[in-house]
Amino acid sequence: MIETLAATNQTFGICGIKIRDQSALLIGLSASVGSVALLMVIVRLLDRGISMTAELGWDDLLIGVSGVLSIGMNGPVIAAGVMGFGRDMWAMTPDNITASLKVLYVAYFTYMLSECFCQLSILAFYLRIMVNKKIRMAVWVLIIMVIGFGIGNTVAMIFQSTPIRYFWDGWKGDMVGYYGVDVRLFGFIRGSFEILLDLVILSLPLPMLLALQMSRKKKAQIISMFCVGFIITIVSCIRLWSFVRFAQSTNPTYDNTAGLITCATEGNLFIVVACMPAMHAFLRRTFRSARNKYGSGTRVQYDSGHASKGSYVRHDSSSQKNDHLPFGVINKTTDVTVYHTNRSSSSDVELVPIDGPMRSL
Repeated sequence: MIETLAATNQTFGICGIKIRDQSALLIGLSASVGSVALLMVIVRLLDRGISMTAELGWDDLLIGVSGVLSIGMNGPVIAAGVMGFGRDMWAMTPDNITASLKVLYVAYFTYMLSECFCQLSILAFYLRIMVNKKIRMAVWVLIIMVIGFGIGNTVAMIFQSTPIRYFWDGWKGDMVGYYGVDVRLFGFIRGSFEILLDLVILSLPLPMLLALQMSRKKKAQIISMFCVGFIITIVSCIRLWSFVRFAQSTNPTYDNTAGLITCATEGNLFIVVACMPAMHAFLRRTFRSARNKYGSGTRVQYDSGHASKGSYVRHDSSSQKNDHLPFGVINKTTDVTVYHTNRSSSSDVELVPIDGPMRSL
């Protein structure tokens, strides 16, 4: 096999056939989208950790695990691109082909684990905001399905070949081994079920959102925020198309680039979507704090001796006491203290319909 690749590279070079290269695209998309996803996870966890009105929940902890695993997905993909994965196979050195396949072996199962924990984070968030017993039961059923699906995918991907090193050394054709799993068929069936599962998870809160007691504008904003997740479904469909193309490929390092890009993009976008409600609350609180500090705060003053800063008002009527009252007139002194505090920054409470008892968060 190595001799065949060297001969093909030499022949194409003599004929002036250009080498195709998508490694820069692979590196750029994985690094950019992955950085955005990881940044949103960090901001979310730091905000919940130091907030006085919100606390870390299971959904935050699960998305934190997913963020850590996304590093194990994006890092190997970027490393493979640096080593030349994304170019025509005959344009890569044998050592780089082996090394890139070795790091991608790690990327494949960390991608599946990251997506599993991300789905669990979204479902844990639903348990925080939903009070309907039937919907909560459906969420628990989905949690069991996601856990089972994630474990099955990960085990199948880790032990897909015998021996395991056949995954990155088998292409040379000089070692004995076999694939116990048809990776192309497995990827197609798994991807189809994944799309169905994503659609169910992302559609689950829509009936509750439509029943919210709020203005149409705000309701449309919240629903559109959740509907962004359906972009993931489009990316997943593109990934299925790439598996069909890869099944007929004799140039896997180039033809599999589309599958890698869609896998990395899908995993990172899922994290972004899972963090959007928390980021919405964080940005709203940040803008409100800046507005109150730099321009829209109301300054109230009842008398020259008691000024206010907008968040604290004190009215002491004893300063208006009249010391020269007629005999028999009763003098009454009233002290009024008004405190103004911002409501909870968390948007979780606002997603609960008013017609039922609110579950403690």
